[in-house]
Amino acid sequence: MRKNVYEQLADFYGDNIPGYILDAGKTFITILEGADWMGGPTVKKITLADVVKHYTADARNLTSGCRSLGPVVGDWRGVSNLVWFKFINLDTLRRETRRAGLIPKSQGGRL
Repeated sequence: MRKNVYEQLADFYGDNIPGYILDAGKTFITILEGADWMGGPTVKKITLADVVKHYTADARNLTSGCRSLGPVVGDWRGVSNLVWFKFINLDTLRRETRRAGLIPKSQGGRL
């Protein structure tokens, strides 16, 4: 992990970076996902595009507790990593969600 990213993660998480975060940047976060029915822990990369897709599709699905965030599928409460993108790259996240047809919260929408 690059030093400047590590410092930003430490700032974001208050020097208590979760062990499942392996790397991060302005457009991605790489996590170690626990074991599932397919086998042991796996490395998964969540991109800014995955976050936009989540907001436009899965976040609105109130009929299921299981949602996807890029390659990660599971309980919707596990999507707290989205907050990293708001912290590190809010302007780009807003621009990309506008392109997808959403209105950012600062302008009366969801994000």
